[in-house]
Amino acid sequence: MKRNILNVLSATILATGLAGCKNQESPPPEVVDTTEHDNWVLLTPDWGNPALTFALSDHSITSGQPWDGVSTGTQGSSWGIDAKAGRHKTGSVANWFKSHASFAICATWPSISDAWPSELNFAFTGTLTINGTGYPITIGQGSVPPHNNWWLGGPGWTYWNSPFGDSVVTPDGKYYFEAADDTFNQFWIREKP
Repeated sequence: MKRNILNVLSATILATGLAGCKNQESPPPEVVDTTEHDNWVLLTPDWGNPALTFALSDHSITSGQPWDGVSTGTQGSSWGIDAKAGRHKTGSVANWFKSHASFAICATWPSISDAWPSELNFAFTGTLTINGTGYPITIGQGSVPPHNNWWLGGPGWTYWNSPFGDSVVTPDGKYYFEAADDTFNQFWIREKP
């Protein structure tokens, strides 16, 4: 009888000790929010009222996050693209973005010194049409707490140090895009001199 009680007691102590070690060595899994959001990136022409349209081609989003496509519209006086998606940044989405752009800039003010994002929540490609001319474009959203910041570029796009700062230029050299001051989601579109 004594031996049985000792065996049960030893087994209980051993199980309790192991369970305690297991909890200390294995932190609880990260809880990832999978809420879909309206994510607006604003493209604001610096002249008149040009005709702007966007047609989606492809996208990349962190695994497990919702994606419900894009739409276009206006917010205030700016035209923009609304990506209906979840937000959780990963390196794989940033790598996808890099593989679809020859150069990019970030809408963080002051600007980020890195030429490329290391992590993004999602990214997408498509054709941005300005006054009847279509341009391949790549757009992605990252985050610099407490804000979500946007990246913009595309295949065949190049860098230009405009009179206002860092910018990217469309493949035909007609337009350039640069971050708007004090924003994280707006780019000016200007005609290149």
